[in-house]
Amino acid sequence: MENLFPILLGTIVINNLALTKLVSIGQVANFGDNEDQTLCIGLSAAVIMAVSNILSYVAFTFVLEPLNAGVLNLLVYMLIVLLTTMAVTGYIRSKKPEMHGAVGKVLPLLAVNSAILYLILDVMSQGMEFLPMLITSIGAPIGLLFAFILYGAVRERLAIADTPKAFRGLPILLIYAALALMALSGLNGII
Repeated sequence: MENLFPILLGTIVINNLALTKLVSIGQVANFGDNEDQTLCIGLSAAVIMAVSNILSYVAFTFVLEPLNAGVLNLLVYMLIVLLTTMAVTGYIRSKKPEMHGAVGKVLPLLAVNSAILYLILDVMSQGMEFLPMLITSIGAPIGLLFAFILYGAVRERLAIADTPKAFRGLPILLIYAALALMALSGLNGII
């Protein structure tokens, strides 16, 4: 049995999808106007990512592969992501209607979040066993939530900063992403 802690730490920090691979960077950088909205959207994305990845693994391993229908994998993965997004949106609508009013228009966009589909395709292409896949399915969403919180904090800080006109908005966030990538790349090889 391999040590699972390096897999967890690696997916959260070192191989963070949004910070090191720049997957879904546009969505992470633009979601949420304040801390509560950013946290709600980040938690929603993390739940959708974790549940979709686990369900996709189960669907591929126990349905598509035995039926020799691997050609339908992308369609099945997208359907699972869409249904999971609808379930999370419905849950937020029923439990937190005031938060749903603030972020309700953004939540359906999580169904097309590239980090969610990237993780599913990456796990399936690596042919992971169940336990490493489960740890990756927990670590990657935590890393995505970490990126949401970081970018939310940076956006709030930049809102009051005196940023040159040419760098306002996405350009300064991409510079920040490059700096975060350089900082996290120093951790490569530790695990």
